[in-house]
Amino acid sequence: MALEDLPKRERAILELLYKLGEASARDIQKEFADDLSYSTVRTFLNNLEQRGKVSHRQSGLSFVYFPLAQAEQEGLSVLKQAQETFFSGSKTKAIAALLGTEASISEEEYRELKKLLDSARDEAKGK
Repeated sequence: MALEDLPKRERAILELLYKLGEASARDIQKEFADDLSYSTVRTFLNNLEQRGKVSHRQSGLSFVYFPLAQAEQEGLSVLKQAQETFFSGSKTKAIAALLGTEASISEEEYRELKKLLDSARDEAKGK
């Protein structure tokens, strides 16, 4: 199941785990201001574990949960789906849309993008 297909609360918990790296159910519960119960958080974590999104390890008397995929992998999956869905599969249109959301990019970002584009061009030419 893709990240964007997860129920809202499960997605929020997974995003929190990406941010924190790992956390117990109690730690996750404390992060939510709308008073999710401990058992509800545990249920969401169990669902995420069954979906193959998180795993856990024992730490003392509690479980510590962590994401199984790196945030970058999940992000790439979401971007690829958005590229296909909203930009007719066009990398150019997707990149243009992303760049259009920013007023400017730094010199470092420009150099990094240029390097990536040059590399992609070289691969396309068979170098």
